[in-house]
Amino acid sequence: MLIGLAGIALPVVAHLLSRRKFDVVNWGAMQFLNPSRRTRQKMRLEELILLLIRIATIALIGFALARPWMNSGVLMGYRSAGSRDVVFVIDGSNSMARSDGLTSLHQKAIRRAKEFLATLGPGDTVSLVDARDLPIKVLDSPAQNLEVVRERLDSIPPASGAADLRKACEEAVGILGRCSNGSREIVVFTDRQRSGWGLSNDSSWQRFDEVLRFPSVRPAVWVFDLSQGLSPIGKNVSVGRIDLSRDLTPTNYPVGLQVQIRNSGTATENVPVQVVVNGQRVAGMDTSVSVAAGSETTYSRTMRFSSEGTNLISIKVDLPNDAVTTDNESHAAVRVTPTVPVLLVESSNSFSRKQWNTFFAQMALSPSQEKSPWIQARTVKAGDLKVEDLASVSAVVLADVFQLPEGLPAALHEFAASGNGVFVALGDGTSAQSFEAMYVNTGLFSGVTLKRIRVADPDADIPATIAPYSIGADWLTRFRERKGASLLRASFRNWWLIEIQKSSAVNAVPDANPAIEAELVARSTQGSGEVPVTIAQLITGDPLLLQSSCGRGSVLLMTSNLNAQWNSLPTQPDFVPFLHEALFQMASSSVSRNVSFGGALYTEVREPLLGGQGDGVEKLNEDGFEFCGPFDRHDQAIVAQENGVFSARLAATRLPGVYRLTESDPPNATALDTFVVNYDHTEDDPQELSKDDMAFLAMNKRLSFLNSMDALQKNMYGNESRSELWGLLMWLFLGMLTFEVWMVRRLVSKGHSTTDASTIAISS
Repeated sequence: MLIGLAGIALPVVAHLLSRRKFDVVNWGAMQFLNPSRRTRQKMRLEELILLLIRIATIALIGFALARPWMNSGVLMGYRSAGSRDVVFVIDGSNSMARSDGLTSLHQKAIRRAKEFLATLGPGDTVSLVDARDLPIKVLDSPAQNLEVVRERLDSIPPASGAADLRKACEEAVGILGRCSNGSREIVVFTDRQRSGWGLSNDSSWQRFDEVLRFPSVRPAVWVFDLSQGLSPIGKNVSVGRIDLSRDLTPTNYPVGLQVQIRNSGTATENVPVQVVVNGQRVAGMDTSVSVAAGSETTYSRTMRFSSEGTNLISIKVDLPNDAVTTDNESHAAVRVTPTVPVLLVESSNSFSRKQWNTFFAQMALSPSQEKSPWIQARTVKAGDLKVEDLASVSAVVLADVFQLPEGLPAALHEFAASGNGVFVALGDGTSAQSFEAMYVNTGLFSGVTLKRIRVADPDADIPATIAPYSIGADWLTRFRERKGASLLRASFRNWWLIEIQKSSAVNAVPDANPAIEAELVARSTQGSGEVPVTIAQLITGDPLLLQSSCGRGSVLLMTSNLNAQWNSLPTQPDFVPFLHEALFQMASSSVSRNVSFGGALYTEVREPLLGGQGDGVEKLNEDGFEFCGPFDRHDQAIVAQENGVFSARLAATRLPGVYRLTESDPPNATALDTFVVNYDHTEDDPQELSKDDMAFLAMNKRLSFLNSMDALQKNMYGNESRSELWGLLMWLFLGMLTFEVWMVRRLVSKGHSTTDASTIAISS
């Protein structure tokens, strides 16, 4: 249609043709008809204007037929042209709690998201993802009702913990994969913090590129920086995760704790530290820790608890003008019990107890006459073991046990998966076949194969001892760090050589409880894994201790035995604390009061709300319990009764912090149990994204960084939201045509048609 613009030459051609020469005949009165020079100049100007109007009129017709358009943002602001699916990703990490003096960045993110809703059209849909350690789909079904979206935005809890923005974007892509509109967008509201993007894992971003290609329409990912105008963090102190020597402890048994105090500022700070137990400051533990700029210091203490139940330990720091205050405290829960019941399973048929494999273990666990027992241990022969024996204990020790009654191996697996501990020590009675039948096929030690018994060289200059720096479990660390630790001096003469094969499959458990199998599958999916990990090696490089999870429980394998036949471990002073720590650690699996983000909360309810049914049968009040979490959020507990044990459970946790199990009625009742949900403390690093980081994230057009609402709307709507101008051009054509008629009438009315032949030619 633009070829029609060539028609503008028609008025010019007509004008040139009208200027052909005529014969001039002078007659006497002609001098009175010739206009003055000024009049002729004015006439030429008016004729030129008229010519230009006629050219422009014809040009407008051709241009209008070509249907030109322009961005609607120029005329009325950038808005959605419709047929669009949008997912909001709200960063919920600690750094988003930083304030500009009026509102936090998290509050600003919610406000900006609401403002953006006003730019969407009637056919657009919106979903919502709360970015935490694990992303939470606040609104995973695309909604066209924007009022519902606003309500869900208001329901998002305040910023706390960490955020994995890459995983959150993957969840958003998954939501868009179920949508059908032609345009799909992900809008991430965040700040400039680097830690949430997982830049150290290149393979995960390569996978993200593959995920972006999964939907039929590739979504665009826009990253909106809310921290524009805020200077980089110059002063911030944070408290890391509290590491406990054990989660379960008897009364008055020492529990060690340590925590990292980090200074992310630019100057050395003297940080005041407080230790609080169950809301009360502990006398004599307040101190001030000097932390250099850009470094961290370890704060450690040892505590004892005299009262039973779950005790909440809090480490708090208080620093004036701290940029981020949500990371100024950390929590841990310790379950205190009067004693830990343990069952020792003996395989020897000797009449002399000194020849039993459990003899030294029983002696180590027997209390002195002056003290009450920390561990209540009893011994049973392997052939006499019954399922009922497992009901009253928290851990089982199997010392060179190579055969059990029918059904007991599967019962041991269920015992461990229910949250208890199993400690297996090998010996010369064990064979590769018996180990596979009892422990591998039942799933206790998946992927472990016994090869042969290795005998140490008796003439070797250096005996086979535990390699100090092979110790890889927190509960074993004290035996490496303590001066003169005798555990490292124990020599080993015999041990089993083993082979570990990784396997992602969950082995079937004969006669296992279906609920336990479901729990195993769920934990395997979450990456808990059941392949044992070596936590201590001999100096020969051979594994000595292996540990793994089994459902909610823990299992421990020792490739040597617990008596003095194969090693000198029972003769060392550290044998007693080693055995106590191992059993405390395994028994603590049943309490699980410190869990990772998203993990389930589980506890046995010793005194549940019961109501008689009139026939002597008691029934659990299923609506009688709730979990009260951070920011006073309440979740109904899932209650159940199994094998005469009442339990309360929360399937998944949404926020890091302290959770308390209480009775629903009356409200605000005394807590029956306490839990702590931890987050990834790499979030405490306030380092910001560099230009190179942004360039990496923007590679292959995977992300686009923006810093204003105008830029977001212009980039998102600029290529699609437009207005056609042909209607406006047609109205302009009519206006110019009217003006051309007026100009002609004006020239004629002044008598110009009688004064110049060229004017007559042009007018015609």
